[in-house]
Amino acid sequence: MRKVCLYILIIFIWAESTSFDQLLKLPVLFEHFKEHQLKNRNVDLLEFLAMHYWGQDMDDTDNDRDMQLPFKKVNINTHYILFARFTQAPRIIAAEQTVSRTFTIYKDQYHPDPNLTSPFRPPCA
Repeated sequence: MRKVCLYILIIFIWAESTSFDQLLKLPVLFEHFKEHQLKNRNVDLLEFLAMHYWGQDMDDTDNDRDMQLPFKKVNINTHYILFARFTQAPRIIAAEQTVSRTFTIYKDQYHPDPNLTSPFRPPCA
């Protein structure tokens, strides 16, 4: 039962954090396409999509209806709230660890001598 609840919770979080809800607006897209076909019979689906998503929309005073189409405006507002039930209050235990090994002082053995790359260096024999 817990796994089922967990899977349902994951599905809700996934649906809320993605633009999955925009797919629920697909019927509005087809209804609006039918409205455009009633005005002009020559408009096909590709022209309709190009007009509303990729090009200039014709001036037909239906801007409010156009903004109801899927993926016209995407608002993703996610709020994650986690509730944890504790039977006891959590205790923080401070743990100290001592390092028994002493480390040597860092030697610059892998870096070249800066005098060797300088243009003004002493003459080499």
